[in-house]
Amino acid sequence: MRVAVDAMGGDNAPQTIIEGVRLFRSEDEHTEILLVGRRDALEAPCADLNVTIVDAPSVVGMHESASTALKTRKDSSIAVATGLMKAKQADALLTMGNSGAAVAFAMFVLGRLPNISKPAIVAPFPSGNETGVTHVLDCGATVDCKPSQLLQFALMGSAYCKYTFNVESPRIGLLSIGEEDSKGNELTLATSKLLKEAPLNFIGNVEGVDIMRGGADVVVCDGFIGNVILKFGEGLVETFFKALTQETDEVLGSDLNAEDRRTFLTETMQRVDYSAYGGAELLGVNGHLLIGHGRSAAHAIANGIRSARNVAERCPLNKIQQALEAVQAPPA
Repeated sequence: MRVAVDAMGGDNAPQTIIEGVRLFRSEDEHTEILLVGRRDALEAPCADLNVTIVDAPSVVGMHESASTALKTRKDSSIAVATGLMKAKQADALLTMGNSGAAVAFAMFVLGRLPNISKPAIVAPFPSGNETGVTHVLDCGATVDCKPSQLLQFALMGSAYCKYTFNVESPRIGLLSIGEEDSKGNELTLATSKLLKEAPLNFIGNVEGVDIMRGGADVVVCDGFIGNVILKFGEGLVETFFKALTQETDEVLGSDLNAEDRRTFLTETMQRVDYSAYGGAELLGVNGHLLIGHGRSAAHAIANGIRSARNVAERCPLNKIQQALEAVQAPPA
């Protein structure tokens, strides 16, 4: 299994990326890692690492527009790494860089899967269901969606959940403002009709509270709403962690030594921390691309490499394509 890692993407690249690769290597010596970035910045700190360095002279800035990147950054780390997947030299790609540019290069270089009009980012949310995860898509790749596109998202999300997380018949929910069929806007009302007729285990409308309660295995929404939920959830976790740390110090500080307190906090936060997966996959393109946060720490990067390896092994693209072929979606 070969995973390409964008070494120059992220707020603290390449140092934190290299730390994450080193951490991953401490548990996995067999996965081949292609570290893509400026060779002069990678060779010395990676001299003792079992990685292959692929030179990419330029970098896409975190605030650079996707259109500008496509025109002027064809030799950037994300462009070169995407090219490795196109050439079948990498099975998956992880980037912590500019997400808009990553989506743009994936669409331009890899192309869309047949029967897909727009891609979707599927993000894992901790929940109370059997697998402990609810998959929400789209979380930012396509902000203005049509009903047929949400149907495509549901089909891809169902296949992704089935093969990556071994859920035989994933429960598909449509995010709305109420469980009743009559609730929602024009988009959700029209999408609900399509999902009822599709070969899916569609359970109807779900509300935001159901995401973490585990009311569904896959929750479908447009990218605007999904991205707002994702960012709100991340902020909530950070706030909760700070409050928990303070409360633990004040209430349990005298009863727990530093190591026990750290273990307690770590085990608690692992249940709700986005960094446990390290990245969210872009579904709908002809390759496995995972996008992580620019501010990710080393452990999140290590987890992202692991997730990239796992999806490439467990959820081959032909499985997603078979799900899409199971229904003839109306044109967007």
